[in-house]
Amino acid sequence: MQPFNLFSIAFFSAVRNVYQNHIRAAHATLLIFGVAIIYWRVYQFNFIYGWDDQIFVLNYYTQAGLGWRNLCEIWTNFYAGQYAPLNQLYYTLLYSLFKYNPTCFHIVGVFIHITNVFLVYMLIRSILPKLILLPALQTEQISFLTAFLFAILPVNIEPVTWIAASKVTLYTLFYLAALLSYCRYLDTARAKYFYLTLFFFVLSFATKEQAVLMPLCMLLFDYIYGRDFKDKMIWFEKLPLVILTVLFGLISLQSQGLQGGRSFYPVLQRIPLSAYTLSEYFTKCLIPINLSFLYPFPFQNGDKVLWWLWIYAAAIPLMIYCLYKQLKNRWLLFGLLFFFIHIGLVINLVPLARYSVTADRYAYLSTIGTCFIVGYFVVINLHTSRKRLSWLFVFGLYTALLTAYSSSHIRVWTNTYTLKEKLKKTIESRKDYEELKKLK
Repeated sequence: MQPFNLFSIAFFSAVRNVYQNHIRAAHATLLIFGVAIIYWRVYQFNFIYGWDDQIFVLNYYTQAGLGWRNLCEIWTNFYAGQYAPLNQLYYTLLYSLFKYNPTCFHIVGVFIHITNVFLVYMLIRSILPKLILLPALQTEQISFLTAFLFAILPVNIEPVTWIAASKVTLYTLFYLAALLSYCRYLDTARAKYFYLTLFFFVLSFATKEQAVLMPLCMLLFDYIYGRDFKDKMIWFEKLPLVILTVLFGLISLQSQGLQGGRSFYPVLQRIPLSAYTLSEYFTKCLIPINLSFLYPFPFQNGDKVLWWLWIYAAAIPLMIYCLYKQLKNRWLLFGLLFFFIHIGLVINLVPLARYSVTADRYAYLSTIGTCFIVGYFVVINLHTSRKRLSWLFVFGLYTALLTAYSSSHIRVWTNTYTLKEKLKKTIESRKDYEELKKLK
C-alpha cells in the first residue's frame, strides 16, 4: 500500500508541475503578445529632434565610441544637468552597433520593457505568498494580471517609445533585479544575494537618480517578510545602502545645480501642489485620460495658489482616514506603499528641477503598485464573487479600453511633428489659453 501511495503522490505532483508549467508558458506568451500588440509599430518611429533626443542621444559621448578616454569621461562628468553614465553608455553601445538607426534604438527599448514585464511577474510571484496565503493558481493569475497591466498601461508608453527616456526603463530593470535579489536573500540568508542587491542598486542609480529610494523599498519588503524591526541586523544591513544613497543624493543635487536659472516654489505652495501632483499620478495610472508629453503647472512661481488646489491637500488625509480599516489588508497596503515610495521624489514636495507638474515617464516603476492592486482585486472577486461573469466582463472591457488607448496614444511619439501637434492641442485646450494669447 505504501509504494502505491508514494506512486500516487509522485504522479499527481508531476501532473501539477506540468499544469503549472503550461500556465506559465501561456502567461509568458500573452505577456509578449500584449507588448507586441501595443508596440509593434515602433520600427517606424524616428528620433525626436529638437527635444531631449538631440541632447542626450545624438551627442559627442554617443559618437566617440567605446574607447577608454570616452568611457572615463562618461563616468566622471555631468552632462546637461544629469548624472546617468550607464544610460549614456547604453546609447554609445547602440551607436557602435547600429549607428544612428532609430529603428534599432526603438526595438531594443521595447525588449527592455518586455524584460521589465517578466521581472514584475517574477517579483509579484515571489512576494505574494508572504502577503497572503492563496492557492497556487490564484498567485499565478495575480502575478500575470499585474505584469499584463504594466505591459499595456498607456502611461508607460512615454518611457518606452521616447528614446531619451530610456534611463527610466533601464533603471527599472536593474531596480527590479535588485529587489528580486533581496527577496532571494531574505529567503536563503545567503550573503551573495545581498551583495548582488548592492551591485544592482549601484547600476540602477548609475542609470537614474530615482534609485535612491531603494532602502525604503527594502524596508517595505522586510515588513512583508515579517522581519522583526527590533532586530539590529535589519538596520545594520541597510547601512551600506544608506551611505550610498546619501552619496548618490549629493551627486544628484550637484548635477541638477549645474542647470541654474531654475527657481523653486516656496514650501507653503509646494504642499497643495504636491497633493495635486500625487492625485494626478495616481488617477492617470488607473484611468489614463488626456495623456500628454507636457503638463503645465496650474500656477506660476510667485503667483497666488489657486483655491481648488487646497481641496487636494485636504482630501488625501481624509481618504486615508476613511480607508484606515481597509489598509489593514497587507496586499492593499503593499500596493499603495510601493506606489507612494517610488513616486515620492517627483510630486513637487522635494525641490527638484522640473518644467512640468507631472510626467508620465516618472510613474513607470510606481505603476507596479497600482497594477498589483487592480490585479489582486479582480482575481479574488473572480474566484469568490457570485457575479463572476460580470466581473470578467468589466475587467475585459477595462483591459480592452486600455489597449485601445495605448494603441492610439503611441502614435504621438512617431516623430517630432506628431509630438508637437499633440503639444499644440494640449496648450490650446487650457482654460487660460485665450488669456495667454492676449498677453502675447
